[in-house]
Amino acid sequence: MILRCYVVCVLVFSLLPLTYGRARRKDAHVDITDQTTVLDGVGMRAVFRFLRSWMFDVVGRTGQRMSGSYLQEQIPSHVPFPCNITLGRSTKVPTSVHKLRPGDINVIAAMGDSLTAATGAAASGFIDLYQENRGLSWSIGGQWDWRNVTTLPNILKVFNPKLVGYSLGDAYPFHRESQFNMAEIGAVSYDIPYMARAMVQRIRNDPRVDWKRDWKLVTIAIGGNDICSFVCTMRYPEQLPAKHRLRLQRTLRYLRDNMPRTFVNLVSIPSVSKVVMLQRKPFACESLHHGECSCWIGKLYSQSNTSRESISPFDRWGRIQDEYIKMEKEIAESKEFRGLDEFAVVYQPWSLNVTMKMNGKDIDYSLLSYDCFHMSQKGNAYAGTALWNNMLESVGKKTSDWRPLFKNFKCPTKEAPYLVTYDNSGHS
Repeated sequence: MILRCYVVCVLVFSLLPLTYGRARRKDAHVDITDQTTVLDGVGMRAVFRFLRSWMFDVVGRTGQRMSGSYLQEQIPSHVPFPCNITLGRSTKVPTSVHKLRPGDINVIAAMGDSLTAATGAAASGFIDLYQENRGLSWSIGGQWDWRNVTTLPNILKVFNPKLVGYSLGDAYPFHRESQFNMAEIGAVSYDIPYMARAMVQRIRNDPRVDWKRDWKLVTIAIGGNDICSFVCTMRYPEQLPAKHRLRLQRTLRYLRDNMPRTFVNLVSIPSVSKVVMLQRKPFACESLHHGECSCWIGKLYSQSNTSRESISPFDRWGRIQDEYIKMEKEIAESKEFRGLDEFAVVYQPWSLNVTMKMNGKDIDYSLLSYDCFHMSQKGNAYAGTALWNNMLESVGKKTSDWRPLFKNFKCPTKEAPYLVTYDNSGHS
């Protein structure tokens, strides 16, 4: 009886968003993501942490598995790394972010939600979805090396073995192994200013980091929960992109003003419709999507006033997500983040046209986790290499999808050795 109660509590707590320090509001019409909840109490946080720690032990470490269709193909030891490593690191530490080579990055961090936490990346069943395989995360996972976990950090480690900050294995946010991965399951746009403050504090207090001298790379990707689970609860859903704009601007300004020598990747979440609207989904995926993306799949809002309007809810949510993405690109390109020596933000579009039609299959489910919503370890590897390619591709010529590993893999060259910014690419 006690065990059953614990399981139910953990499931409920795990599926609810954890809201970071939200100010209490009395306005009855304030959107749910802008309000505090009972989960924000200090005592409840302790309960939440206890239950999650207990669940971590119940599930066990799944990210160490070495076989399964969800894993990428390992690169044989006799195959060399595809880039000339000597071109990837400056002889002297650069003083300008526009002269930054991949190997000049000493610190890596990330902010986001369950996609950045690599939730269920090594899942082979339902219970495994409660494990966060952060060491396998596309933007911040550093488990093993590039040959079997081809993430952005593992690529960067080839150029700079002293890189710090990447997640080391399976972990929740409060575990040491998370390192500078600030992602939280259920997180929404409202949370990123807090994440930024917590991240700056964590990095600054780490004795391995030379705060003023080390170059830092931060990847921000958030919005899936806003679009999937909360947009349909808003009184004025079309206001979501404008709200996200303010939160993102606040976050980037804080990083610009408080963390020296920082390069920011801004990445949009993949199109929700391309995942949750897949045809012929396995039964497990169809069932789980009702909870993971209730605004699109759930019964409650398909019967709401929204669905009775002339535009279908799916079209409406899709248009809002399109505006959300457009706004992110506009912010990254805005003048207030241009022309700076120690700070740059670049919109990386690899996720815009992600397709599941890969490797000769109409739908390659091996790129997705057990729930067909999060990415598998293989999918995280595809995403990691796609982000790496974007960082070296010229503005206006960046790839907007993912590809099989090492197909058209980009490398620093003598003619173009630097990470691309809007300023060093001649983008007006």
